Amino acid sequence: MSKQISSANAGSSLVEKATSQKVKITAEEWGAKARAKAECYHQVGLVFGAYLPPIEHITSWHLRDLSTGVKKMIKGADVKFLHVPMYDKLSVDEFLKYIDDYPFVKMCLPDRENEVKNLGRQYIINVIYTRLGEKFSNWVNGRVDQRHQTVKEEGNKFIELDPELAEIFKASKAVSTSNGTAYHLFKATAVRRRTKREIEEAKLEETAKKLEIETKMKRYAELEQRVASQQE
Repeated sequence: MSKQISSANAGSSLVEKATSQKVKITAEEWGAKARAKAECYHQVGLVFGAYLPPIEHITSWHLRDLSTGVKKMIKGADVKFLHVPMYDKLSVDEFLKYIDDYPFVKMCLPDRENEVKNLGRQYIINVIYTRLGEKFSNWVNGRVDQRHQTVKEEGNKFIELDPELAEIFKASKAVSTSNGTAYHLFKATAVRRRTKREIEEAKLEETAKKLEIETKMKRYAELEQRVASQQE
């Protein structure tokens, strides 16, 4: 039984070696099918099936590295997509710091930082998520929860006062004896609700704007018809 297992392992290693061997073609052969950057992009993205960002966000060098095996190619069919909110702690710089501990993820991205950042935030997120899966999404969720907690604490903590009034307030010996909640309205993050009248006025204003736009569009269409008739 052990011999069978060892022979199977040997066979799989031979397959790996065979598949890892590179096939050389001449530059002329490649150039016959793809010369310009757009053609190389088409070859790598559509023919080879690689997951790529928009053509203006990727360099010809990275296209070459993906094709020659210098960089790890992710197939478009294997990509996992992840939505990450736009927070300071979830910036591209933070993502790049995070993957410093994961060389196999960095193998999918260019070596130069300016090239990586030019790939686009969502592309970088998808590459990391495809390679790390839940490990990355859990890290993201932890950052989101941390940010929500910070906002909650800051919103509940501060009330902004005029400097002179703040001194008077601190010197006051008054003590609350009620269970009211009006003090919440003094918070810096408190938002005043609109009255019914304000809501109705806003709706009327929005309707008036829509009518104004429709009128302008109608006049524009009439002018186009006049110009067309004059040209005829």
